[in-house]
Amino acid sequence: MIDYHVHTSLCNHANGAMEQYIEKAITAGLREICFLDHLTLHKNGRDQSMEPADVPFYFHSVRQLADQYEGRIRVKVGLEVDFSPETADQAEDMIRPFDFDVIGGSVHFIENMNIVSRKNAKNTENKPIDEICGQYLDLLDQMVSRNFADIICHLDLFKKFGRWPSPALNEKFDALLSKISYKSIAVELNTSGMDHPAKEFYPGTALVKACYDRHIPMTLGSDAHEPDQVGRHFEAAIALLRDAGFRNVSAFTRRTEYGIPIV
Repeated sequence: MIDYHVHTSLCNHANGAMEQYIEKAITAGLREICFLDHLTLHKNGRDQSMEPADVPFYFHSVRQLADQYEGRIRVKVGLEVDFSPETADQAEDMIRPFDFDVIGGSVHFIENMNIVSRKNAKNTENKPIDEICGQYLDLLDQMVSRNFADIICHLDLFKKFGRWPSPALNEKFDALLSKISYKSIAVELNTSGMDHPAKEFYPGTALVKACYDRHIPMTLGSDAHEPDQVGRHFEAAIALLRDAGFRNVSAFTRRTEYGIPIV
């Protein structure tokens, strides 16, 4: 199996050396590990991301580790790029010089509010979840329209603190999934939600099944910020993918997708 969402200490809120994450992946029997560290250009998120000047160092460090571990595990390098309309052009200019294996797109900010920060949890609690979700989905829609990313990270991350939108948002979800399918973008099954107040994968069971019905490929990521989190909750995640009908997960080399059988 694979883990396609692993962070490094460069993001300022993860612990451990890259080698420790890789060794944990080997111990867990994984075939591939992909570093997908944060690149956030939003002014309120820069302290939770690598600096733009760190990108070359990050890229070449992971490529060196890929050579070092060749024959034991495949080591891939990508970025989790925080999408905002104001910084999208700048982010794309920064990505272009490097042959990353995969780009994950995510949304953490609605205007100036970090919707998944524990520090801002009280502020988000005072805002209707349908309003937050609607704005969040609008930003994802813009991201998908730009062909910005190969993977949508933690599709329904807005539920992190245990608040779910009403059925009134179903049409927005349907329209977004249709566009994701049309654009042939993969969706990540992110297992970190099991350790958050939501106590549920991102996305949840119904959305995983909806992805299968729309022929949207899925990949698998732990969102590890510590080596021991690599591969967390994968047994349950693989069972969910199987039950939904998936027989492969998506992996990437230099932004070209291929399937790995679920075993």
